[in-house]
Amino acid sequence: MLRHGEIAEKGSEEMREREAFLDRLRVAATLAVVMLHTATGVMDATDMSLYPEEDRVFLAAMDLVCWCVPVFLVISGYLFLNPERELGMGRMLTKYCRRIVLALFLFGVPYGCLELAAEEGSFRFGMLGEAFVRVLRGQSWSHMWYLYLILLLYAVTPLLKRVLGAVPRWAVGGAALALLLGCSLLPYYQELSGAGGLALPGDGIYFFYYICGYLFATGERGRLERAVERGILPGLALLLSAGMAASRLWGDYALQMAYNYPFTVLLALLLFAWGMGAEGRRGRGRGHGSSPFWRQAAGLSFTVYLIHPVFLNMAYKFFHVTPLSCAALLYPRLPVPLSLCLFLLLFFGGTALLSAAFAWMLYRIGPLRKYVL
Repeated sequence: MLRHGEIAEKGSEEMREREAFLDRLRVAATLAVVMLHTATGVMDATDMSLYPEEDRVFLAAMDLVCWCVPVFLVISGYLFLNPERELGMGRMLTKYCRRIVLALFLFGVPYGCLELAAEEGSFRFGMLGEAFVRVLRGQSWSHMWYLYLILLLYAVTPLLKRVLGAVPRWAVGGAALALLLGCSLLPYYQELSGAGGLALPGDGIYFFYYICGYLFATGERGRLERAVERGILPGLALLLSAGMAASRLWGDYALQMAYNYPFTVLLALLLFAWGMGAEGRRGRGRGHGSSPFWRQAAGLSFTVYLIHPVFLNMAYKFFHVTPLSCAALLYPRLPVPLSLCLFLLLFFGGTALLSAAFAWMLYRIGPLRKYVL
């Protein structure tokens, strides 16, 4: 998902050599975001109670890719909160926050105009001002919410680094555990049981992920390497993924949470730990582990994130073609899950390829590449 990790890594290279696993994780998470929006774009505009079997497939797909946003937040924390890195408020505001603000308006305003034009059936110049105000209010296309979140995290990073530097690491771990308990585990228990009680706001989980990046950056890599070598981390991640999908497809489990879903939290941390440990195990680590392909693909990730909903919205809202409508054409010749999975993959693949092609073209525009992308 996103260029914010790439931005952080560019600055971080002054402190450390490039780490290959970050590029691989970033590319994988970007593709997961595309798949996530391929599914949610249908679910948000459809009464899924009319399609119970298809709903289970969508929920399973979402469970398998919702780790994407958490992983990007962990990447950012890993890069920005590393105590070896000097980072003041001036640099954060004039470099990193500026990029996010420019991206918000450069892409958010046109998206707002498209939404207004779709609502009114025509375009007028006054829509530019209205779209600008919508961006200020955080009312652009839904996927742009992440830019507001990362802008907030960037703004508090210098202060957060001071706090982290003043307390022992065990205290940071305790704070992260408290956030996990209050923002994820307790809300999950309450949703599952219907019981009331105190809990922290669910959005606090984003700070949990960010702080986990710091814990990974300051932790011992050797343990992760041994866990990967013994197959523990890969095995746990695959077992958890299989269990999450099975509970949706063959069970009667329909509970939905945001990115504070405990199993999503666990899967995201397992995947990051797996990637980090695998890099150390390969022995290439820093400086020469990332190939040109992964570096270039990771460099396009933020642009892909920004533009991929354009193609999904065109298919879903303009042409009125979705994986759900296409899958219905194959009933009953193919089972519902198989047919829907097939078209989910086709829509995902087409969106990813188109987004990558247009992202490559935009990235070749010098000012965009330098100041925004």
